[in-house]
Amino acid sequence: MKKVLLKNGQLLITLLFIGIISIGCSGDDNAPPVADVTPTPDATPDPEPEPDPVVINFGLSTVGGAFPNQTTYVQGLTDLDFDTIGNDEATELAAGSGAGTVSYNKALYTSPFGAPATLVKYVFDAEGNTVEEERIVVPGANVFSTLYFESETVAYGSVAGGISKVIVFDPTTMRITDEVPLSDVTSRFPEAIRTYYLDMMERDDKLFMGVHYENNFVPVNDSAYVAVIDLNSRTVEKILSDARTGMVFGGQAANTGMVKAENGDIYVQGLGTTLSGGASPSGLLKIANGETDFDSDYFMDMETATGNVCWGVYLMPDGRAFTSKVEDENDFFEFQTGEPQFTYYEIDLLNGTSVGAVPGLPTTYGSRGMIIRPLDGEELLFTNATNDENAVYSFNGATNSTSKKFVSTGGYVNGLETLD
Repeated sequence: MKKVLLKNGQLLITLLFIGIISIGCSGDDNAPPVADVTPTPDATPDPEPEPDPVVINFGLSTVGGAFPNQTTYVQGLTDLDFDTIGNDEATELAAGSGAGTVSYNKALYTSPFGAPATLVKYVFDAEGNTVEEERIVVPGANVFSTLYFESETVAYGSVAGGISKVIVFDPTTMRITDEVPLSDVTSRFPEAIRTYYLDMMERDDKLFMGVHYENNFVPVNDSAYVAVIDLNSRTVEKILSDARTGMVFGGQAANTGMVKAENGDIYVQGLGTTLSGGASPSGLLKIANGETDFDSDYFMDMETATGNVCWGVYLMPDGRAFTSKVEDENDFFEFQTGEPQFTYYEIDLLNGTSVGAVPGLPTTYGSRGMIIRPLDGEELLFTNATNDENAVYSFNGATNSTSKKFVSTGGYVNGLETLD
């Protein structure tokens, strides 16, 4: 019996203990609540801060490949603090075909050759990538020959090859707003197979445009021609001619056939006709400020001044002027010898004299473009292309010394634009 009683006693003790625990647990119902410290996720967290946009200060275009299978690449650069540059970060232009670029208001414009005439505008996005923004197409014409930007809303572009006219367009929206027919220009010499419109300059509501007439790649005569367009009436007012030089045919880069000095004088460069068996030398004509005719008292015989045929004229903000001189006129187009033939020469516009070859620059391929750009202070940039390398040189105007700025491993440089 003791054994049984012991078990019952254990049971009573166990039940008593369970009852105490139950009473204790029920007593906790009156305890203060415990705060939940688990953080609640924010349904609308603050967005990550946007990175600052990449500031593009330069546009660089290069041409890779061998003619005729060439491709143009373009890229935006924040600075020029590098020794070499390739096309790894560049964009292949839709234009292709070795088309060059010009800039205005932080955008690049390029036009490939081939119908229909097309002008493509490229801009740079926040990450610095090259993006096509808009394009203008002119059916019936083959190419935009020359562009001139007057303002953010007015620009002019000559088209040729088929229909010949000057297009008036808004460079911001890339919409055509008007046009100037050039039938009065083309009818001047009906025997001319081709008429070229290279370089423009606006002054006093007049647009001065270089004109060249040719027949089977030979100038129709020894004279130089410039059309004067009245921008108010959108008509060709007259065509200037001068027999002291001939063949107004642009230069080795865009907009290097006609320049305007600080005082408003316009200088027009003629390639001359001696390369084609003619009599007129390379030369510079002047249209004085306020006038619409060539200045009969001014002429620079560039062949006599430099020693050979010259092509193009460059005018820097500080007033220094340059041209490109061929070394061997028998290989002007650089096909025969397979060697570069052009040298950068400094000239004195006011006195019509040559200062001499720019020191330290190798003879370069003119057929691959010759570009001069002002940088900071008296520093100028010169593009250069040889059989060994494609490079950009820095010229210090204060010391007349030259050093290599950088080498392009992606092809020769056919566009170097400052976008500030």
